[in-house]
Amino acid sequence: MLPQRHHPPHPSTFARVGVLVYGLLIIYASLYPFSGWHDNGIAPWAFLSAPLPYYWTGFDVVTNIVGYIPLGMLAVLALYPRVRGVAALLIATAGCVLMSGAMEGLQTFLPSRVSSNLDFYTNSGGGLIGALIGWRLS
Repeated sequence: MLPQRHHPPHPSTFARVGVLVYGLLIIYASLYPFSGWHDNGIAPWAFLSAPLPYYWTGFDVVTNIVGYIPLGMLAVLALYPRVRGVAALLIATAGCVLMSGAMEGLQTFLPSRVSSNLDFYTNSGGGLIGALIGWRLS
């Protein structure tokens, strides 16, 4: 009987390309129509201290959560095998939080978009859920 060779796990090209492509899709969806950029005198991070929006729908909340789940999951899988476990979970979640914050902040400069702390929280929550799924799969 030949001894079995142990091969170290290989990084997933699919996950690495997937997280990049999915991140670009989020940028596109968050900043479309890309026109009318201007400074309206509001700090890009002002949405963080604003009260929760009065008008919102369950559809918006679910869409924001579900929209960021793949990003969190792909981020954890893209980090594997170099970064694993809780470190991968934390890095992927932080990346999703930063991505969501950046998108909401940039929406401040678009007249057709509204920055929302509820969107930020639900996007971040979706990223965390996705990172937890990716963590369990890795």
